[in-house]
Amino acid sequence: MIPAELEFEACKFLRAPTVRVISALLGAVVPALAAALTVAATSDSVTPIALKASAMVIGTGWNGYLSTVGMVLSVAVLLGVGFVLSWSFGREFTDHTFSALFALPVSRRRLAYAKFIVVIAWSLLLCLVTILLALPLGLAIGLGPPDSAALSVGARILVTWSLTTLLACPLAWVASAARGYLAAVGALILVIVVTQVVTAFGGGAWFPYAAPGLWMGLGGPAASQVTPLQLLLAVPVGAAGVWVTGRWWKTAELTRR
Repeated sequence: MIPAELEFEACKFLRAPTVRVISALLGAVVPALAAALTVAATSDSVTPIALKASAMVIGTGWNGYLSTVGMVLSVAVLLGVGFVLSWSFGREFTDHTFSALFALPVSRRRLAYAKFIVVIAWSLLLCLVTILLALPLGLAIGLGPPDSAALSVGARILVTWSLTTLLACPLAWVASAARGYLAAVGALILVIVVTQVVTAFGGGAWFPYAAPGLWMGLGGPAASQVTPLQLLLAVPVGAAGVWVTGRWWKTAELTRR
């Protein structure tokens, strides 16, 4: 039997237009964009778009195409999942429904954990859907049947997506503590800016928010320098975000400003 709080949060989540829009952007638009870049990069054109696409698409065939999908997703997933988490927690305050949660026969911390479970499950399912949608697009642009490289890069996309989902979890605490999702969206933008600065100074491999993207190929040759330990730093960051958010929801008061 599904716990009541999980069913409660899943029902709200699945009906939200925000979730549907971001699902479409991550699941369909990103693979289509990568397919267009791959076509432009492999063409004989010398237009500015073709030249830029050639610089972005690393490798050939399925390896080049799916690597491009993964590189775009390494940034897009943080934006998309981060926004969804910010909205999921912040909407309780902007929609003035947080006070009603005190009347439910379920603790607020369990409700917070239910929100995390729903968002993470949605994110992982969307990852699989995105990879599956990328396959027919690869066939459509003439890459032929998927090869072993496609399987390898697909697995790398799944790992990168999962780690990036964990990295978005602390934004739930920002949305809760600030009592609204706008502060969390601002924090998300700040994280992306800081990630770019840290990467530019050569410290990206040890910065949890940069490591998955570098490993996926955004850093070019630097990808080979990212170790499993550096990638796994995302796990304690995500766990800390879940724990501190659950604690905040447990102790939150209606009169708090």
